[in-house]
Amino acid sequence: MQTKNSIRWLTLAVISISGGISFDLAYLRYIYQIPMAKFMGFSNTEIGVIMSTFGITAILLYAPGGLISDKFSHRKVMSGAMIATGILGAIMATYPPLWAMLLIQVAFAITTILLLWAVSIKAASLLGTREEQGKIMGWMEGLRGVGVMGLALFTVWVFAQFHPDDPNSLKAVILIYSGTYVALGIACWFLVSDGFAQQDEEQSSAFSLQHALRVLKMPTTWYCSMIIFGVYTIYAILSYSTNYLSEIYGMSLVAASYMGIIINKVFRAICGPLGGMVTSYSRWRSPTRVIQFLSGLCLCVIALLYVVTQSPLSLALAIGLILLMGFTCYASRGLYFACIGEVNTPKQILGTTIGICSVIGFLPDVFVYPLVGYWQDTLPPALAYRNMWIMGGCASLLVLLFTALLISQIKRGSPAGHAAPLKGV
Repeated sequence: MQTKNSIRWLTLAVISISGGISFDLAYLRYIYQIPMAKFMGFSNTEIGVIMSTFGITAILLYAPGGLISDKFSHRKVMSGAMIATGILGAIMATYPPLWAMLLIQVAFAITTILLLWAVSIKAASLLGTREEQGKIMGWMEGLRGVGVMGLALFTVWVFAQFHPDDPNSLKAVILIYSGTYVALGIACWFLVSDGFAQQDEEQSSAFSLQHALRVLKMPTTWYCSMIIFGVYTIYAILSYSTNYLSEIYGMSLVAASYMGIIINKVFRAICGPLGGMVTSYSRWRSPTRVIQFLSGLCLCVIALLYVVTQSPLSLALAIGLILLMGFTCYASRGLYFACIGEVNTPKQILGTTIGICSVIGFLPDVFVYPLVGYWQDTLPPALAYRNMWIMGGCASLLVLLFTALLISQIKRGSPAGHAAPLKGV
């Protein structure tokens, strides 16, 4: 029994780290924008086009990825996706021209979003019972953060060993990521299960687009989608916290950068598991209830940030409020996919539900950044950030509303909203 449990947690670690770091080459700009421009010969505008190519393609592939996770073997899909991503990275390390980089970004979206995103979440979800969904999803988010942070720190160290003008520095970073992807793909082959029992194979192969339409008719699909939408809006807003501290409170860029590392790397690694522990060991045995509490706390924090932005007095207070907001956001991010399992979504359509919820839930990627950027460019800093906090408050209220609706659904004992029966399920 102990050995079986150890293998389960090892499998969760491999799934989580694979899902977390698989995006790092597609998002290489986040850490290595200047080296990309210097060694790969791209302008900043071209790098922006490269990034938007991945983002636009990704939005189109979340829902089909859910269908794939319900129909095909998780072991084969995850292994193939990770190895293919590694091969694409090896091609990227040759510093190809712009047109080839755009094709590589489209291919990255296929391997990481279409083939890996929903599959990895569903594969992790199936490792636990309904009561364990909060713990499993919380640890998944935390292990993702640990993997991303660890590999990022290692590659930055490797990069620093080269001369600043040596083009092999960035190439070495890319190849390290590629090799890690291939190694994880091999590990997935030996550890990850197919994702459906032998008796479910006929049902799986019979899956059709009709099932996706039925999923859209489930009230719980929309409740879970809007919970993710609200939390993800807070997550997008949180990325401006370092700008806020710098512009409103005069924090130095170096100190603000360290704050960004704490929030985006350290908090991601620790807050997800903490949220999962709350669902496992407190009287709240429900990830939905924990998210509701965290959203209420986040709303209070945002209200205080709105007030202190009008009369900035204490930098320490602002830092404390942003760190508390970061905790509520990352703990909620570690739990929001657990809501889908908590409502007893049938396993045969769990991946489809994850895919559809991802499309709707991650829409803030489309509007938050250009809108906040517009406010920053056209309004005085204090007014721009007050508008941003108002947006965050509305997002928190949205989460409070839809967690209440989902809790009501759970209390009525209606698994997955009692949608009409699905043929083949």
